[in-house]
Amino acid sequence: MLHRITIVTIASFLLVSFSSEAQTRKRQKKAAVSERTLALYEPGEFNGVKYRLMKPVDFDVTKTYPLILSLHGAGGKGTDNVRNLRNWNEYLADESVRRKHPCFVLAPQSAVPWNDPTSPVVDSPDLRAEAVASWPAAWRSRIDRYRQRLTTPPRGNLHTVLRLIDEDLSKRFKIDAERIYCIGHSMGGTGTFTAVYQHPDRFAAAIPTAGGFPPWRDASRIVDVPIWAFHGGADKVVPTDFTRYVFGKMKELGGNMKYTELRGVAHGANAIAFKYAGDNSEEGYITRYASNRPDKTSDVWDWLFKQRRSRTR
Repeated sequence: MLHRITIVTIASFLLVSFSSEAQTRKRQKKAAVSERTLALYEPGEFNGVKYRLMKPVDFDVTKTYPLILSLHGAGGKGTDNVRNLRNWNEYLADESVRRKHPCFVLAPQSAVPWNDPTSPVVDSPDLRAEAVASWPAAWRSRIDRYRQRLTTPPRGNLHTVLRLIDEDLSKRFKIDAERIYCIGHSMGGTGTFTAVYQHPDRFAAAIPTAGGFPPWRDASRIVDVPIWAFHGGADKVVPTDFTRYVFGKMKELGGNMKYTELRGVAHGANAIAFKYAGDNSEEGYITRYASNRPDKTSDVWDWLFKQRRSRTR
């Protein structure tokens, strides 16, 4: 009897140990970001909005630096102030990138879409059937979702994030107002388009990936903002046509936009755009230009940091 109890006890111990190790591995596998990245991005909170801020490498209080506003996708939603740092924010923390392009990186966190509900530029589309019929098919297929969203009070905290830059960070640090950039993926990609649509005079350039610019918005508002958009050709979450549509509008208007479609790339892999170092015809990565206005620099970060607001308005 004692022998049987001992065997049962050992088996139970091993089962608990294996289960604990499995849970630990699962937690480690799901870790949003590395400890090194967490250490580089200092946590903060401003008027209820949590954020992370990475200072330039070898930060010098006497120097002026550009700032990247980095908007996370739906996977970064929450209040933990960690999930907002995944993917490209980790890449921006790479030592070589930081030394080549020293800058501040601001990564706020939101539980709702990126939008400035205080902006006088509001969404008021004509949702009648005849108007909707002129929309691209990808947008028409989601009309019920947008109809519901557009008939409720606007939500968002982009206005608080902009106040954070103006009223806090710009007073604590020397931030180059002519080199404030906006980037983001998926929800953050659409949020990037929204940010430059609502505040086109604020940003020096933008990089939206897997985002979209609704057909009811006035595309002429963003025609002068240098935009390099990316979208995966195999994206089944956010239709590729969302970016194709706004690029087509920019071609009609002679906009300062270029667009790289990543053939065969699915939604989650769109973030490879933030490592883009040039076209690859064999892979099917080709950049197209809306006009002769866009800077044709092939490396995505070299392109971004060359843009200055004073040169593009």
